[in-house]
Parts: sequence; C-alpha cells; structure tokens
Amino acid sequence: MSYTILYPPTIDFDWLVQRPQQLMQAFASLGARVLYMNPGTRAPHKRGVTRISDNLWVLNKVDPKVYLKQRPIFYFSSPAHVDLIRRYNPALVVFDYLDEPVEEFGSLAPYLRRALTSADLVVTASERLYRDSLTVNPNTILVSNGCDFDHFARAQHRNLPVPDDVRDLRPPIVGYHGAIATWLNFDLIVRVADSLPHGHVVMVGPLYNLTSVPRRPNLHWLGYKRFELLPNYTQLFDAAIIPFRVSQMTEAVNPIKMWEYMAAGTPVVTTALPEARGIPEIYYSENDDQFIAHIRQALNEDPHQFRQSRISLAQRNTWLARAQQILQAIERTMGSVRRLSNVSLSGFGHLPLEFESPIFRRRRRIVIRVSGGSSGIFDMLPIKERFRRFGTPVNYGTFTMVIKKPLVISV
Repeated sequence: MSYTILYPPTIDFDWLVQRPQQLMQAFASLGARVLYMNPGTRAPHKRGVTRISDNLWVLNKVDPKVYLKQRPIFYFSSPAHVDLIRRYNPALVVFDYLDEPVEEFGSLAPYLRRALTSADLVVTASERLYRDSLTVNPNTILVSNGCDFDHFARAQHRNLPVPDDVRDLRPPIVGYHGAIATWLNFDLIVRVADSLPHGHVVMVGPLYNLTSVPRRPNLHWLGYKRFELLPNYTQLFDAAIIPFRVSQMTEAVNPIKMWEYMAAGTPVVTTALPEARGIPEIYYSENDDQFIAHIRQALNEDPHQFRQSRISLAQRNTWLARAQQILQAIERTMGSVRRLSNVSLSGFGHLPLEFESPIFRRRRRIVIRVSGGSSGIFDMLPIKERFRRFGTPVNYGTFTMVIKKPLVISV
C-alpha cells in the first residue's frame, strides 16, 4: 500500500489512547505510511520526529511537509481542521466524524458542515452520526469503535501485577476507566457506591473539564493511568460500568470502553445509550434504578454464563478490523475521485475571475468546491446569467458546483 496518511493534531499520541491513536497504529500495521501530528498539550515533547513502528511517525512541532513524499490522505477528526486541508494539498480527504458538536464540543459546531462537505469520504463512529452525515455527504460509512483485544484480553486470567493504589481493596469491585468528565452521571455514581456498603467503586481516569468530584469512603478516584496499565486495573473489576448521562452528545457515542471491558470478559452495565441497546452481552439500563439492579445482577451472574460470548464479540470488533474497513472505503473512493492540486481558474469571458479552490475530478465531471464569502463573479452575475453559465443558481456558502465551458484550468 503506497498511501501516506496525515493526521493533524488533536490528542497527544501517548495520552488517553483513543480512536485516533488506535486507528493510526492499525493503518500503519496494514502498510500505510502514517504521520501523526502531536499537539503537545498534555505532556512536553522535544521538537522532532519519533518513529513508533516501521510505518508510523509522531511529529512534535515539525512541519509534516518535509516528510511528505507524496500527496497525502488528509485524515482529520476535529471539524475545525477543515481549514488545514488546502495547506497540505491532499490526494484525498477523509473526515472521521466522532462526536456530536454540542455541549462540551459546541465550539466545533460552526465547522461541521464544511467538514462534511469538504471530505471525499466521511467515516462515522455511531449510527446517529451516520444518519446525520448521509443527509450532507452521500459517501459516508459507519465504522464503530473497537478495542485493542490482545491488550485487554490480558486481564481475563487476573494474574497481572496489582497496582499499589488498589492492592488493599476487597471485592466486589465495580470499575470504570476513561475520562472523568461532565458527561458522567455523578449522582448515579454516588448511588452505586451507596448500594455497595461492603464493596468499592473504582474510577480510573483524568479529570476533564471539571475540578471536583463527589466523595464517599468506598468511592475511589485514581486519576490518569497509562494505557499500558489499564488491564492491571480492569482485571479487578467484578462489574464494569459506563455511567454516562443521557444527552444529545452521549446519544451519538459508541463507547470504546464497552469493547475493552468485554475483551477482559467483564460484565458491562451501561445507561440508556443507543449504541449499547440491542447488544445481548451488555446490561443495558433504561433508568438509574435498573442500572443499580443490573450491577447486582452482574455481580451475581454465573462467571462462565456470558463471559465467553463477551470475549468473542470483542474479538470480532478490533481496531485492526475497523482499519481494514476504512482502508477498503478509501480504496473505493480513490477509484471514483481524483482530487487535483489547488489551482486558479480563469476564462469566463470578460469577467474577472481569479480565485483558489480545491478541485477534484469525479468521473467525467469537473466539480469545484467553493467555500466562504459571497464576493467575486457570482455577485456580478444576475440570476438569469448564473443559469446560462453554470446551469444552476448559486447559493452562497459551501457548495458543489458543476462548471460548464468555457473553463481554463492552470495548474
């Protein structure tokens, strides 16, 4: 595979490992050359390039253009990075649509539509995002989150070293790992702790966008732990929880931890998240009372009754399998779309037209994606003239327009 994938900076490669890091590693293992740009927001990194594997490089405060041997696939997951597309003159643009831009991510909302329309391929992480994207970009696929199965399967036998901060805890232990953020239902977490007077609730993860958490003697907030150590904690969970608030944002979430818990063979109890509904291996809870009841049920289930089906399900939903799906879609899209270099257009009679625009060739049509502003030739043309020259009235903003002759493309 001769592709070079460029991933712009969103999350440090070695901090809170999530979908971006996992997919980029999987792409590299499948033969793609991957350049991962570190934002450097969570840990200081020396300027330079770190080689992670044969095909994966992490760039710290380095211009990736120096390392681009070919026009890259620009693969971005933050809608705001739509403004970086032209900088790297990509051969293909892929937008990985991960979260609904509401609540904590509301600042990304103004960029979303442009991200969807500028992409040659949109990959979505949940059914809700898939349906929303299809209304804007028909070349959209659904690729849910997955897990590093081999990594979390190490917790199945409970024989890993036990970390010092949980060494003295006795079962039952109900556990969670992930960001400690405002999308958690803290009242529910307290109820879980109160329902286990002789047990413990262990919360593993960094505080994100909040400064305090509720306290109980048997409620343990352990803070950030490196990804490498998560199985050492997960092995102690008699039941694993996903206590998310039900909101517009979480209704579009496919929790990575859901797959990671199952890889460890651990019973999983969730709140009413649409992405968990209908999975028989999961204790899906319609309300808080049912959530508490499901924890009791999970703690008392026959340890072998559902364990193997959870493990098997996780084994079929790995990041490598997800990356293969995406690369197949990229291959298909490459076959139908050829994105040309950024060019200038001229030649509309006596009318002055000189502007830069990303252009690509789709089959036998020239399609020009013009974004931003309402100045230029379109202001100068009356509606009747727009019909005559372009075959369609122009709506200002971001749109796709089929240009008829005369047309001169100067590269």
